[in-house]
Amino acid sequence: MKSKAFEWTSRIIPVLMLASIAALAQNGAPKRFSGVINAYSPQTTTTAGTVGPYEVRGPWSLKLKRDSGKADFSAALNMELSDGWVITENNSNFDPTARGAHTHHITLCDGDVTTTSTGGLLISGTATITLNGNAAPVSPSPMTIEITGGTDVEFSNITLTFGSPGSKHFGTETLPGVVRRTERW
Repeated sequence: MKSKAFEWTSRIIPVLMLASIAALAQNGAPKRFSGVINAYSPQTTTTAGTVGPYEVRGPWSLKLKRDSGKADFSAALNMELSDGWVITENNSNFDPTARGAHTHHITLCDGDVTTTSTGGLLISGTATITLNGNAAPVSPSPMTIEITGGTDVEFSNITLTFGSPGSKHFGTETLPGVVRRTERW
């Protein structure tokens, strides 16, 4: 009788331990974030001589590298001159070919991660930027990413801020977006 109780206990304890570890892992800090950038660049002259603002749209993702204090970020963004530009600078000519549509892939590898005083994340490093699939004239460029939130949604907002030379095209103001998904450890 004692033998069966010992056998049962020796089988159930490892199962309970694994379940506890899995629960802890699920409740850990987020490891992956993704969402959408949905912004306007400032009203400035760009390297092509066109006056903004540009609409900036596209998906992004960020992966924290466990306990290394590093993260990888990528975004695929589409930019085109806004309706405001069409009305004020292009005499209300809504011809799509005049909007200067182009794409950017932005990649930041091994960005330095710090936690903000409000519980958000700050990631900084040097980003590689493409322009329509080729190296962009503003690449590489310093970039800061901030992910913040509130009491109801822990991580809800993202901003991208570029240093020079990226700020010559994207502006010095933050480009805002939304966090749509987080995955935990």
